[in-house]
Amino acid sequence: MTRYPRETLKFTNGTSFHFVDTAPGDALRMAQEAAGGLDVRIGGGPSTVNEFLRADLIDFLHLAIVPMLVGSGVQIWDQLLGMEDRFETESIGTGGGLTHQLWNR
Repeated sequence: MTRYPRETLKFTNGTSFHFVDTAPGDALRMAQEAAGGLDVRIGGGPSTVNEFLRADLIDFLHLAIVPMLVGSGVQIWDQLLGMEDRFETESIGTGGGLTHQLWNR
């Protein structure tokens, strides 16, 4: 999803990224059709992830949390009270402070 028009990004291995300005549900349906029934992965920043979580469209979420503060940023958990009740969570810490959180429906 994008907020501004972009051309399709094509790679030599056959992978293509298509950019759409639409609601999360519509974007997911388009991706599922393009994937021919295979799993679809959504990548993006906190605003995109938040939109898909609010629309209840995510079954598995992998967050990589880095211990640093960069400006004020965007909060991924805005308007998501009770979301933790829909997922089983696991946190895996690594050396250097990186934490992986796995949220599985």
